[in-house]
Amino acid sequence: MGVSAKQACRQILWLAYRDFLYERRISLCFVLALMAVLAPLLVLFGLKYGLIDTLAQRLVESPYTREIIGVGSGHFDTAWFQAMTARPDVAFVIPNTRRIAASFSSLQQLATGEQLQAVQMIPTGPGDPLLATVQPQPTQLEQVILSYPAAHKLNAKAGDRLEARITRRRNNQPESTALQLEVVAIAPEAALPDEAVFVLLDLLLATEDYRDGLAVARFNWPGTPMPESERVFARFRLYSKSIYDVASLRDALLQASIEVRTQAEQIELMQSLDRNLSRVFWLIAGIGITGFLASLAANLLANVDRKRRELSIARLLGFPTRSIILFPVIQATLIGTWGGIAAILVYFLVATLLNIGFASSLQKGELICYLVPVHFLIAFLATLLCALAASAWAGYRASCIEPAEGIRDV
Repeated sequence: MGVSAKQACRQILWLAYRDFLYERRISLCFVLALMAVLAPLLVLFGLKYGLIDTLAQRLVESPYTREIIGVGSGHFDTAWFQAMTARPDVAFVIPNTRRIAASFSSLQQLATGEQLQAVQMIPTGPGDPLLATVQPQPTQLEQVILSYPAAHKLNAKAGDRLEARITRRRNNQPESTALQLEVVAIAPEAALPDEAVFVLLDLLLATEDYRDGLAVARFNWPGTPMPESERVFARFRLYSKSIYDVASLRDALLQASIEVRTQAEQIELMQSLDRNLSRVFWLIAGIGITGFLASLAANLLANVDRKRRELSIARLLGFPTRSIILFPVIQATLIGTWGGIAAILVYFLVATLLNIGFASSLQKGELICYLVPVHFLIAFLATLLCALAASAWAGYRASCIEPAEGIRDV
């Protein structure tokens, strides 16, 4: 009387598991062999992912990487800035004046008397990447944000009062005017390495008009009447939405005959490194996995040949062919499961040592080697699939075993 398919599958599962434990030395060798192949691949991929992610994160977090710098002076009208603002790859754009006009002749801290000469003015506004973490932002023309080097030289802090002096020559006569400013915040040291003052655009335009000999009614600065023609700007401050938009934005500006400087080469270098590391990883992975699959398939086949008499007797007792095929498949699954778990444990040990060893060259929160949970899930499932693929040959050989073989060997 034959064995039902359900009973046969359940019993063959138990037999495969018991055989796996009985030949534990051989089974352990298979598990260690898989671990020896998979663990280095996980570490290699962890290094690739951690290194590239760290480089990309540094590039993303640095606003200078997304900055597009115009070379020389141009002629940019309001329509041009409106068109740039409407582009989906632009995060921030603001007009800028001529370099010679974009500075205070001197800047003095009223409380201490500390003074700086020729301090650069940088126009700012809502969404400025350099001041993303700075609060509060200027809301009035007389409110400014100091760069860290300027604040250090002036010994200034938020709430201090400054006197800015602006000089010009009008009718061949030197003239100057003073302006009282309030420091509302200090920019972080990483935002700008130069001595500079972040100001609202209207204040920058007022100083440019004053230097051009024009009257500025807002501050009662004398001069010739303001022309009615549309203002044209000489420069701009421009930042892309992400580091991956820099190249396309650069190309668009170059096509418009606007010469710019960008960090596109650095970004492309990171992307090239990612591609090259991926090729190396998949080459090594392909060689290692192919070698292990061939070895596992040969050993599973040899195990079926060694158990040929026992499997033929099982056929004689009424076990169906598909249950016999499960014998090498279950053992391959056990090898893949335990080998995968062992490889992941080894990865965690090595990754921890690597991250500790490189901690001095990394910034806070960065890791040189790490993987996310989905990577482990994919690696584990891929390992099981490869193990099952390796058992296909042995499963086919097991299906060819005839019940009569067990009788002939008695």
